[in-house]
Order: sequence, then structure tokens, then C-alpha cells
Amino acid sequence: MTTTPATAHLTRIQINPRSHEAARDLTDIQNLHRRAMSLIPDQLGSADTRQAAGLLYRLERTPRAHTLLLQSHAPLDLDALPVGYALATDHRDLTHLLHWLAPGHTIRYRIDAQPHRSLPSPLDTRDAEGRRKRGTKIHLLGDDATAWWHRKAAQAGLTTNGVLTTQQPDVTGWKDDPRETGKRIRIYSKRTRFEGTAAITDPDQLRTAILQGVGRNRAYGAGLLSIAPLARP
Repeated sequence: MTTTPATAHLTRIQINPRSHEAARDLTDIQNLHRRAMSLIPDQLGSADTRQAAGLLYRLERTPRAHTLLLQSHAPLDLDALPVGYALATDHRDLTHLLHWLAPGHTIRYRIDAQPHRSLPSPLDTRDAEGRRKRGTKIHLLGDDATAWWHRKAAQAGLTTNGVLTTQQPDVTGWKDDPRETGKRIRIYSKRTRFEGTAAITDPDQLRTAILQGVGRNRAYGAGLLSIAPLARP
């Protein structure tokens, strides 16, 4: 049984490297997270605004330019950007692409993700309140990262035909500790970019992966699965 595709919008912001606000965002992922969140229209506010808005984003870096890609259920409020923040912006409605998905169609894809596996904590390891501590998460590299992506791609309704794996700059920043006023927590993670071609096996699973993202740290710019038909729909 198929479901009606939800609406999605893609916004591109070419960042002005001379903008002071943009420079702060590019050096601290928490600042970039706040900037992306500030573009969500007020009417979409809820207990979990990012998920309600379907907000996912990815920073594309090149030697000459940085582009912020943002995906959301509804158009974003670009008037909320500081003056001079963007050199250019554009917007695309992805609804037609979501309707086009069908078994056997071939696509190009790109995603920045945080491939990992979890090591279980010892049974006798407890926090101050007696709860068992979470296991350690290990970032995967090389063949292990590629194997992780093949599993995730299959869960997303894709059979990958080829994959290029590229390590991205480490993600760093600082955020307030919700458990202790005045304390800050360092944000640090590694990112791997996966891109290549694939065949669609399950359109509904792929639609869900596109709209909800893949993997961990989606609030901090990971998990946005971008696709494009190898032949125009």
C-alpha cells in the first residue's frame, strides 16, 4: 500500500564569507543550528520545532564558497537572515520529485552522515541515579563506514550501484548543559559523505528517509539525503 507523499521544499543559501554572523556560524555548529532553526516560520512552532518543520540541512564547502542546503515541509522565512548574510538564495518544491519515486528508477544521491556502532557498557556501570550508562559510540571509517551506508541505503529503499566515500571536516561547537546552569558541553563529531548512484527498490521507504533523514545528529547538519533522477522526471 502506497502513501501520499508529503510536501518538501529545498532552500539554498550561498553564504557571504564577509558576513560576521556567517563567520560565527561556520566555526560553531551550535550557531549554525540556531541559524537554521531561526528560519522556521512561527506557525510551525511546537514542542519539537525541528521535527514539526521537517528541517534537515547540510553545509556544502568548497575552496571559494559555502552553500547551506535546507529541507523543510514548508518554505522557510529567509527574511529572518541577517542583512548581508547571503550572496544568493533559491528555492525548489520537491513534491514532484517525491511523486516520481518508483521501483526501478535510478538516481544520484548524496548524504553527509555520522556512521557509528555502539559498544555496550558493562552491566555494573551506573550513573549517579542508578541508571545503566549508555554504551560508547564509535565512529566508523573506511570499509566499515561504507558497509554502514550500504545497510542504511537498503533500509531506505535503495540498492546502491556505486559509492564514493569522502571524509568531511570535523563538526565542533558548544552548547549549554541542560542539567547544570552555566555549564557548557563541547559538541564534536566526525562526518562522512557518501555519494553515488542507486536503484529504487521501495519508494515509501525512500520517501520516509528523504523526509525524516538518516542516522544520528540530524539536528546538527547530518542525515539529509539528497537525490536527483539520472533521467529527468
